[in-house]
Amino acid sequence: MRKQSDELPPLSRALDAAAGLKPGTWESVEALALLAIEARDLPECGALLDAAHTTASRLKPGTWASVQALACLARADRELSKR
Repeated sequence: MRKQSDELPPLSRALDAAAGLKPGTWESVEALALLAIEARDLPECGALLDAAHTTASRLKPGTWASVQALACLARADRELSKR
């Protein structure tokens, strides 16, 4: 029997939710970076971080959301370089 989504661990629920994010937003960059940090020991980690970088490279900075997302992405790069 498959668990209902509210019975799954938070990281599993977050990864499922990430699949439904609207691509190409600063919010998605931040979410993908945070997920990469949390998924550091999972195979999805690299793909999440790559997706965050790709999305960020296509967006125009200059808003609060861009600063927040880029800082989060920098944190992910720093933390994941230690693994």
